[in-house]
Amino acid sequence: MKAEIVVRSNNNNTVTVAGVSLVTGKVNEMVIPMAIKDFNIAYSIWNTSDCFVQDAFPTLNEDEREFLISGITPEEWAATMGE
Repeated sequence: MKAEIVVRSNNNNTVTVAGVSLVTGKVNEMVIPMAIKDFNIAYSIWNTSDCFVQDAFPTLNEDEREFLISGITPEEWAATMGE
């Protein structure tokens, strides 16, 4: 299961992704350092193939990739998982 997301371009080679947390159901946002075109291509590849998120989005860090998967921010992860 993947988080539901909405993506908007920030016109500065970043996108803001709004995702519903699979843990709390809360809508969280994260700025991702990718142009909208590149994000859409990578997201399409990830959603339409068996590739892993780290293969579709190799330039993103672990927190950014986890957000795309689950809608969970690093702060929410720490508060929920105690890490």
